[in-house]
Amino acid sequence: MARYIEDHRYTPQLIPASLDELLPESSVARSLWAALSRLDFEAHDARFRNDAEGRPALNPRCLTAVWMLGMLRGVTSSVRLADLCGRDVEFRWLLGFAPVEKSTLCSFRKDYPQALVSLSTQVLGLLGENDLLPGKNAGVDGTIVRAAASRHAVKRRGRLERQRERLRSTIEERLTAVDGSSSPNPGDAALREQQQRLERALELLDQRGQEGQDASLTTSEPEAALMRQKDGSFAPGYNAQVVSDLDTGAIIHAELVEGGGDGGQLQGQLEKAQAVLDAHGGGVPLETMTADSAYHDTRQLLELEGGKTRCYVPEDRNRNRKAPGVSEGYQAKAFEYDETNDCLRCPQGQTLKRRKLNDAKTATVYQAPARTCRNCPAKGQCCPNTKGGRSVNRPLYPEVLKAVADRVESKQGKRLLHARWVACEGGIGRLKERLHWHRCRMWHKAGARAELLWRQLTHNLLLAAGIWRPLCPTGPIEV
Repeated sequence: MARYIEDHRYTPQLIPASLDELLPESSVARSLWAALSRLDFEAHDARFRNDAEGRPALNPRCLTAVWMLGMLRGVTSSVRLADLCGRDVEFRWLLGFAPVEKSTLCSFRKDYPQALVSLSTQVLGLLGENDLLPGKNAGVDGTIVRAAASRHAVKRRGRLERQRERLRSTIEERLTAVDGSSSPNPGDAALREQQQRLERALELLDQRGQEGQDASLTTSEPEAALMRQKDGSFAPGYNAQVVSDLDTGAIIHAELVEGGGDGGQLQGQLEKAQAVLDAHGGGVPLETMTADSAYHDTRQLLELEGGKTRCYVPEDRNRNRKAPGVSEGYQAKAFEYDETNDCLRCPQGQTLKRRKLNDAKTATVYQAPARTCRNCPAKGQCCPNTKGGRSVNRPLYPEVLKAVADRVESKQGKRLLHARWVACEGGIGRLKERLHWHRCRMWHKAGARAELLWRQLTHNLLLAAGIWRPLCPTGPIEV
């Protein structure tokens, strides 16, 4: 019978080597540590008062590197990360063989938001030194990130009120049953706590002015709104806005905003990104700001057109959507504007007078009398589903809208829109896929904001360290 070398796979070995010798030279942990060594952790150091007495603390530089490596590996749980820190050579090398508890890792991730901002500011400085933050052309994009709360925690006002009444009746019955008894039911405290949570949820709905029975709230995480997720389902989530440099993909600014859409965010994100660049780039203004059609806002574009930054924002596709049931010859573009009388003329020669501004205050609404439309032979082609007269919206400030539209259709505009698609959507893809941010691990808006800061910091540091390549397919953009 053939004989083979005996298997010693499970035999304990005494290997005379240091952690540095065991760690491969090509390990990403070495690159992370080299990049973090260029940062000043004074904001973390100020929290400790153990220079004269008290036990030594874990180095915050080590803990930062551990969390960054964990995000790269898809480890977002402090329990799993603490386990890896005890047996994985890369994590052990980053910690310098020091032991760490899961509670220490958990508190470090969530309790130091201002220190994270300080580190992120320094990393932006490193990007500028390495010519990875030109700051001339920026783009903005948003994404919905699911909150830590379950979708089952979203309750409507009617259900909350019914549940509150049932709890009140249950508590009263229990109090009546134990009247005169010296041994209260141990479940009464839990019921009262649940009742208090329901009361707080209803009070919050009142404060927000949501009085209808269908008004909803996430009871376990009230800051999270019910938002449509990527798979089409609805769950509690947050709207994250990310401004990126189009030349390299570096994230200039990132924050959580109210609402589930991108509308109305263009001007605010531009101003905040400019403030960040002023702090690092010597006050050089942004030359261009690019966004998709969801950011198209007439009033904001009107304000921004007078500034130094040129905006490249395509027109909202829904604005020119064809009215259902209306034939091609009676769409809004077929109505002629009479500047002298400030009215519109329909293809049948009838007059549509000015009535009001639309809800967004971006267009004038012109409407024909209901009697005129009822007696019109073309009603079946023009307004078949309308009981009143035909109404048409005419956008305000058409010159500004045309200037922005022409700019978008230019060769430079198409190139910037493509660069925005690569840099902004690619950057968000890195945050969600490469750094595993499909769902928040920390609760409430403060926790979600901390997770966004962690990923912005990690993304930019990996870019500055050369671990990740810049997100620009065509090289520097010349405007």
